Amino acid sequence: MSASAFKQLTDALVAACMQTPALAGGRIWPNRLRPLSAQQTSAIVVRLVKSAARETTLGAHDWRTQIDVECYGRGATGFDPAEAVDELLQSAWGRLSSIDPAALSAMAIALNPAVEYHFEEAETPMACAIVSLVISHRTPVNLMTPWNS
Repeated sequence: MSASAFKQLTDALVAACMQTPALAGGRIWPNRLRPLSAQQTSAIVVRLVKSAARETTLGAHDWRTQIDVECYGRGATGFDPAEAVDELLQSAWGRLSSIDPAALSAMAIALNPAVEYHFEEAETPMACAIVSLVISHRTPVNLMTPWNS
């Protein structure tokens, strides 16, 4: 059985972030629960958030799937933790904004013009900057695979 459209979207976004030069030194994972070890300074997690079908036409479901791209950076004690993630956030935004929807078997990709920040106090401070994408795509009514599969 082939992967669902949702898993394929997540994997395609991970692959886009891995293209040379790989973001976060190649530390890019789908749906990972612990993004950074104490020794790592940056990472990206591509997280499937939610998906809902908007309509049914011609034997198809049109979906709007939200995927969050979480950029993590670990900073030095005594410095603004947002600085630790700023460069990675900018690189990820540039990479995500240039993705062709057809490369994901999607109809459209909307990059939400908002960034959500989270900060964690640890041995070395960590910041997370999250950007959300909403991807419009289609599946057959009776399958969860992409329409073109």
